[in-house]
Amino acid sequence: MWNNIPMELRALPQWVCAGPDKVPLNPRTGQPASVTDPNTWATFEEAVRAGMKYIGFVLTEWDPYTIIDLDNKPSKPCTPEQWARHQKILEAFNSYTERSASGTGYHIIVKGRVPTGVHRDNVEVYSSARYMICTGDVVRNVPIADYQHLLDVLYGEMKPADVVELDDVESPLSDEEVVEMAMRAANADKFNALCRGEWQAMGYASQSEADFALLSILAYYTRDNEQVRRLFRMSQLGKRDKALKNDKYLNYALSKIRAQQPPLVDFEELKANLASATSTPEAPAPALAPYIKDTTPVVPGISLPPGLVGEVAQYIYQTAIRPVPEIALGAAIAITAGVCARSYNISGTGLNQYLILLAKTGAGKEGAATGIDNLIAAVRPQVPMVDQFIGPSAFASGQALIKVLDERPCFVSILGEFGLTLRQLCDPRASSPQIMLKKVLLDLYNKSGWNKVLRPSVYSDTDKNTNLVQAPNVTILGESTPESFFEGLDSAHIAEGLIPRFLVIEYTGPRPPRNRNANQPPSPQLVARFTELVSVSLAMTNNGTCANVQVESTALQLLDEFDAKADEMINSASSDVDMQLWNRAHLKALKLAALVAVGCNPHSPVVTPDIARWSIDLVERDVAVMTTRFQRGEIGVGDHRHEADIRKAVEAYLAMSEAQRLQYKTPKSLLNQPVVPFHYLRRKLRLLSAFKNDRRGVARALEESLKDMVKAEILQIVPPQQALEKFGVTTELYVKGPMW
Repeated sequence: MWNNIPMELRALPQWVCAGPDKVPLNPRTGQPASVTDPNTWATFEEAVRAGMKYIGFVLTEWDPYTIIDLDNKPSKPCTPEQWARHQKILEAFNSYTERSASGTGYHIIVKGRVPTGVHRDNVEVYSSARYMICTGDVVRNVPIADYQHLLDVLYGEMKPADVVELDDVESPLSDEEVVEMAMRAANADKFNALCRGEWQAMGYASQSEADFALLSILAYYTRDNEQVRRLFRMSQLGKRDKALKNDKYLNYALSKIRAQQPPLVDFEELKANLASATSTPEAPAPALAPYIKDTTPVVPGISLPPGLVGEVAQYIYQTAIRPVPEIALGAAIAITAGVCARSYNISGTGLNQYLILLAKTGAGKEGAATGIDNLIAAVRPQVPMVDQFIGPSAFASGQALIKVLDERPCFVSILGEFGLTLRQLCDPRASSPQIMLKKVLLDLYNKSGWNKVLRPSVYSDTDKNTNLVQAPNVTILGESTPESFFEGLDSAHIAEGLIPRFLVIEYTGPRPPRNRNANQPPSPQLVARFTELVSVSLAMTNNGTCANVQVESTALQLLDEFDAKADEMINSASSDVDMQLWNRAHLKALKLAALVAVGCNPHSPVVTPDIARWSIDLVERDVAVMTTRFQRGEIGVGDHRHEADIRKAVEAYLAMSEAQRLQYKTPKSLLNQPVVPFHYLRRKLRLLSAFKNDRRGVARALEESLKDMVKAEILQIVPPQQALEKFGVTTELYVKGPMW
């Protein structure tokens, strides 16, 4: 029945699995999944192949979907009134509807959003940070419809009321202690003036408005409503008959004030949830089978393609000082493309590659250049002209790059600190040479086909003039740290189209141990295989010929399906970023598959199904790296980074030992509690670039970001009265909210 689930949901990589306990699991690993971590989700096909009892779709802020869950579990059946309400909702929302896993409830999927999740009368409505088990047990098999207007009405009926019933709570503080705290606070001047009845001097339009302000201050320090009424009546504002004759006037104001205050934190439930979240499953499900089935050796953590590309990657990995599989693979793709990208075409395009290798400083990025140099040195005695395939290590301008192409139209350039270069090229204040270089790089990617040309340019300064270049094939292997690369990007840079042309290969692991067998020469067999490719490519260049890479029918079907998937992802994209990242996904996979095929057989290259699958998988990883970073707010600086930085700071604090917390001057009563003090967040975040460079200033950026996260229930603020009663502190405290 899962095939009944709408295709637009199945096309998104937002799927998890679940066993009988309905705890979300990562389909790829069987480990617990998080509704806020895209790394723990997978495609629909992967979720189905995992073989679990349930599959589920994760709702995010970036998709357009909302789930209306009409719950009617046998353990908690609807009342007649609730059942009647469910029927009205079913009639009103004419959108795709299926039965729930129990078979007694309903899931209605619509397009539209609600500000926060709501739950009332066995009806739940969520737009993000939740996953829904999808059954495909269709009740209403119609397209997913846009019902924003009805969602607004439903949310308005379900959201919490603006007033609450007042509870009788006895304060542990005396009246004198409450007043003393208010008089020491930052707003003490306002408190004192209101107590004296000087409301007009404070700018209030009416005494009722001033009454509400003074009651709010008092209610901030104590949950004892009787104590608030008593203290208010001691003030000059509280001397009016309206406040003295009975409690009705004050109680109505207090019910509105209490409704606006953060709810009390259930610390027992919070601790239980944290313990559950950090526990290890007793029997995790096995990982899925590898994507590729071939005899090529596989270095840890990443699959290598068959043929010469895989063999070169294996060599670079095994002889690097700090062996990193991702770096070895990127280097192998780059040097192979640098040699043969112009001599072969697929679907009218050359095989040149734009690659970026990302790894932390000291993680072994230099292994790419070293491995390539060693391989070229081994081939040079047999074919001295191999050096013409190695390009410059920097481009001063677009004209300089074209002049190099005029002399050697196919080469690979290894560019260090390329993250900084990309930031400069994409900067609105880029210089004229940088703007020209960006334009040339954009053009070159699309003009690598044998029948395409890069037109000449003429300038007043004749030294800058460039010639016509047929089938220019530049392969770029850029190296950078994740911080340098991602911090300088934003959605506008993606929209320009240069960044999506690059295949991003990221290594996120620790610094590898030193390899005692580093810098060994390549084997004679590898040298012979690579020399053959160099010789064939040189011969085709001298003869002015180009060969077409063929594609087996099954491989062609796989690539066509991937093309259709890319179209679907673009059409359903919730942002320009997603659209642009998928825009060249099929072309990347096509060129990559053809390159691997040439490495397997340079005399008669054919893309096989295994090659197609491997290439598609690597490109999907590339798109996932970028989309995940954007979704987490880890790209660029500014507003979209704030939540990600706050999340990291909260997680770091909660993982600290008591001794580590003491270094941040945490009160002893909080050392073993799952609460995060504001003073820690301020100290931790004020030096981060997203806050330090914010145009509003650090204090306001942090204040507004925390307020937004509380409003979204990602964080929950501990009411000051509860903080005072439970921990004896007046500092602002935060805990993880239900939408974390």
